[in-house]
Amino acid sequence: MFDGVGGALAGEAFGLLRDGGRMLSYGLAGGTWADIDPSVAAARGVTLVRGTRPSTSEMRSLVSEVLVRAAEGRLRPVIGQRFPLERAADAHAAIEGRATVGKTLLEVR
Repeated sequence: MFDGVGGALAGEAFGLLRDGGRMLSYGLAGGTWADIDPSVAAARGVTLVRGTRPSTSEMRSLVSEVLVRAAEGRLRPVIGQRFPLERAADAHAAIEGRATVGKTLLEVR
C-alpha cells in the first residue's frame, strides 16, 4: 500500500491492509505521519517504510509488484471526484483545500 496522506486516514488504511503486506508512507497531505505502532505492524507481519526514501532496489521491487497487480486487474484506484477540463481550477482548489478523497480526475471530452 502506498500512503501519500498520513494522519488518521493512513491509520484507517493500515487496518485494511492484509497481514504480511507492506505500507510505504511517503507524504503528509494529512499533516502528520500515520501513528502506527511498529510492534502492532510486526505482529501482523506488515513491513512499514516511512519517513525515509526507499533504496532504488526497494523502489524498483515495489513498483514492479504494483505494475504486475495492475496488469492483473487487482488494483482498483479510488476515484473520488471528476471535473470537466474547463473546471480544472475548481479541481485544484478542492485538492489544495484537502476536500478530496481518492483520485481527482479531469475529464477531456
